[in-house]
Amino acid sequence: MTVTIIHSVLLFDGESWHPDSSVVLDSETGLVVTVHKGSRGPIDDMKDAIVVDGTNHTLLPGLIESHMHAHDGHLPKGRDVSFNLRSALRCGITTCCDMHSSPDIIHQLRQKVSEGIKMAEKGNLDSTMADLKSCLWAATIKGGWPKPVVLGPDPSDEQRAFVDSWPNVTPENATDFVTQQKKAGADYIKLMQEDGTCLSLPSGAIPPASADVQEAVVKAARAQGLVVVGHALSLDNTELLLRAGVDGLTHTFIDKPLSEPVLTLYKQTNSFVIPTLVVLSSLTAEEQQRRQRFADTALQNGVIDDFTHGIMTEPLKGASADASLSYACDTLRRFKDEGVDILAGTDSVAGLNGTAVGPSMWMELDMYVERCGMSVREALRSATSVPAKRLGFHDRGVVAEGKRADCVLIQGDVSQGLDCLWKRDGVAGVWKKGLKVL
Repeated sequence: MTVTIIHSVLLFDGESWHPDSSVVLDSETGLVVTVHKGSRGPIDDMKDAIVVDGTNHTLLPGLIESHMHAHDGHLPKGRDVSFNLRSALRCGITTCCDMHSSPDIIHQLRQKVSEGIKMAEKGNLDSTMADLKSCLWAATIKGGWPKPVVLGPDPSDEQRAFVDSWPNVTPENATDFVTQQKKAGADYIKLMQEDGTCLSLPSGAIPPASADVQEAVVKAARAQGLVVVGHALSLDNTELLLRAGVDGLTHTFIDKPLSEPVLTLYKQTNSFVIPTLVVLSSLTAEEQQRRQRFADTALQNGVIDDFTHGIMTEPLKGASADASLSYACDTLRRFKDEGVDILAGTDSVAGLNGTAVGPSMWMELDMYVERCGMSVREALRSATSVPAKRLGFHDRGVVAEGKRADCVLIQGDVSQGLDCLWKRDGVAGVWKKGLKVL
C-alpha cells in the first residue's frame, strides 16, 4: 500500500469545514483510506507513508468543471489541445466535463490522460492532466446549434463537411442515437435548444429542435440510465427543455428575468443549472475588468501562455442588444434561496474568446460569491459534491472514506476567501486516485 498522510489541515470535505484534520490516501486502491476530522489520527503508526504537513493549508476535493469543451475547433490548425486539461489541473480541477466534441478527440485525450498517469507513477509529473468526462456528440439537428459558432471563424468546405457529419437527431432515431453514444463511451447526454433569441444573428439563422425531438431523447436516455442536460440561452427555450424532462440546464438564460412558472418547473422537476457566467459575460461583453484580472493572474502563475491570455481577455460580443448578465446573476440568487442545485461550469473552450479552461473556473466561482450572493462554502459545493451527485459521478466530489482520492491542497485558509486558489503557488499539490500529479 502506497500511502500519503495529509495532517493538521483545514478540510473542506465537499459539504462543510473541519479544522485540524488528517486524511489518508492510498494510491494503490485509488481511494481515501480514513478521514480524521478535528484530529491528527494515528499517523505515527503508518510506517513508510508519505507525510504532508497541512498546517496553514486547506484540503479540498478535486474541483469539477461541469461545462467545457475539449475539442480543438477554435485553435490554429496543428496545435495540440491537450494543454487544456493540463491547465485545468494546475487550477485545482481534477475532472472536466465536455459538452460536445467528436468521439475521436475525446478518445485521444483520454488516452493522453492515462499516459500522464503512467508517467506520474514513475515520478514524472510533466504530462499529468485532469480527467475527462463527455457527452461526445450532443443531440444536434441538421443545420442547428452550434453550427454558427463553429462555421463563423472557419466557413471552409472542410469545416462545413465536419459540421455535416454531426448527428441529425429525430424522434424516430433518438433511441439509436442514445444507444450509440453510450456504447461509444458517453457519460451523459446533451440536448441543444437554440433559436438565436439571445444572439446577434439574423432571424431564422438557427433552426431550433422540436419538443418532440427533445422528449424522445430524454425518454431514450432515461431508459438507459443516463443523465440528460440541455443547452438553452433564453427563458422560453429553458422552459421547453424543463418540460421535456431534462435533469439540468447547461446555461442560465440572459434574455429575461426569472419567471415564477420557470422557477416552479425547476423545483417540481428537481432540475439543476450550470450557470456558465464566464461565457455569458463574454457574449454580452461584460465583466471585462474581472476577466483581465484573472487572465493576468493565470499568465503570471504560469498556468496559461501569451496566446491563451490574448484569447481570454477578448470578449465574444455575440449577444443581442437586450441580453444582460444581470438576468443570470439575479436568477442564481433566487435559485440559491429556493434550493435549486447549482453546478459550477464555464463553457470554456481552447481558443474561444473570453475563456480559458482552468482559470475561467476561478472567475466563475468569484462571480458566484461577488455577484450572486453565494458563500465560499456554497461556491465550493457547486464545484465538488453537487456536480458529483447530480451528474452521477458517485466515486468523487467529496473527501470521505472509500471515495476516490482526488484532492487539492491550497495554501491558506480558503474558508476566508476563494482568492487563496489563484494566489501565486496557491495550488500546493494535487492528487488523483491518491497519486500526486502536481
